[in-house]
Amino acid sequence: MAENEMNWEKIADILIEEFSENKYSKDEKMPSENRMAVRFGVPRSEIRRAYERLKELGYIYSMQGYGSFFSGKKEKIQLLMTDSTSFSEKMEKLGLSYKSENLGIREVKGNSLICEMLDTDITDTIYRITRLRYIEGSPAAIHISYVTEKKFPHIREDGPHISSLFEYIKQCGYHNFSNESSELTVSALTAEERKLLDVHGYA
Repeated sequence: MAENEMNWEKIADILIEEFSENKYSKDEKMPSENRMAVRFGVPRSEIRRAYERLKELGYIYSMQGYGSFFSGKKEKIQLLMTDSTSFSEKMEKLGLSYKSENLGIREVKGNSLICEMLDTDITDTIYRITRLRYIEGSPAAIHISYVTEKKFPHIREDGPHISSLFEYIKQCGYHNFSNESSELTVSALTAEERKLLDVHGYA
């Protein structure tokens, strides 16, 4: 396939760009696969694949017998990761409904990078707490925190019940703290993470 040849991936990218430029209104019916095939000069199967990807990404939805429709422009949620407010406080300021689901706690051993970030010794017991964040009823992020047993002696028992680590830290008597050591990383989602976040199409 020539590098500049039109295919379903490029078509999806073009439509996403058009969505961002307000060329479609919320709940507006998308052109039929036949019309799109004529527009882009490709087989109908390429349009079908592009539409399927747009559905997976949440840009369009379909109604049996009626076609596909634009879901509405995706708004970006601005989150400052290094301030001293919790996830729930950030959501409240943005006027968004939210909730956090605790997915469990497990012990982490011998990870020098995590020990360095927490400014603790390699022999200290560290626990990893995982929460699933929901925004406006939809799973939006997986939040992972690392806590030392040295500073939080009851973390093993308390960990499975923590939904807000900020509140837990305050309950333990720490008040002057911030997220200065937070790190935002990007990686491919595991099969389990795709399931949690309801992400499809990346098998």
